[in-house]
Amino acid sequence: MEEEIERIVPFARGMQPEALAYLKDNITRTVVAAGEDILHPGDTVNGVFLVKSGNIRVYYIDPDGREGTLYWIEPGESCILALNSLFSDMPYPAFAAADTEGVEFLTLSGYVFRELFAKDPAVQGFLFEQLSGRVYSLLYSLEQSMRLPQEERLVLLLLARADEDGVICLSQDRLARDLGTLREVVSRLLRNLASQNLISLAPKRITLLDRHRLQELVRSEASEN
Repeated sequence: MEEEIERIVPFARGMQPEALAYLKDNITRTVVAAGEDILHPGDTVNGVFLVKSGNIRVYYIDPDGREGTLYWIEPGESCILALNSLFSDMPYPAFAAADTEGVEFLTLSGYVFRELFAKDPAVQGFLFEQLSGRVYSLLYSLEQSMRLPQEERLVLLLLARADEDGVICLSQDRLARDLGTLREVVSRLLRNLASQNLISLAPKRITLLDRHRLQELVRSEASEN
C-alpha cells in the first residue's frame, strides 16, 4: 500500500518526509460499484477522494428530471466541488457516482487533508492545480453548450469517451444523460452520423469509423461560430 500511494497520489513524491509519513498513516481505500452514488446534493463533505482507477461522474438533475454531466474525475484527480465544500463548510452541490466500470479511490479525512495543506507546498500546489484545471474545463463545457449545436456536442462527447480502438460502450440513454437532453434526440443524431459512415451502431456500443472526419466536423462548426 505504501509504494502504491507514492505511485497513485499525484503530490506524494514532492511531499516532505514527515508529511508523507502522516499521509500514509491516514489514507484509506474504497471501491464503489458502477452507477453507485458517492455524494448527493446537500451532503457534508468530510474527506478528499483521489481516484486510483475508473472514473467518478459528477452530474446534476434539472427541474425536468433530466441529468447532465458536469465532468469526470479520472485517475490522479480529485473532485474540486468536494474540495471546495470541504474548505468552505458548504454542502456538496451535485451528484457524484462511480462511472460505468466502477471506481477505486483513496480517501483522506478532511482534518488530515487540512493539516497537510497547511504545512506542505506539494499539497497546496495540487489543490490549486485541480482548481485551475477544473474551472477551465467547466467554462469550456459551458461555452460548448451555449455555442455548439447538439450534434457537435455529441461528437465531442464521443471523441472524448472513445477508447484507443474508437469504441464507446455507452447506451444512448446514458449519452443523453451526459448531454442533458432526451434519448430520442441522441438516437436521431446518432442515426444521422451513421448514415454518413462516420460511426457504426450496436446495442450499448458505438464505434468511430472516421475519427478524422468527426474532428473536422467539429472544427468547421467552431470556425463558423
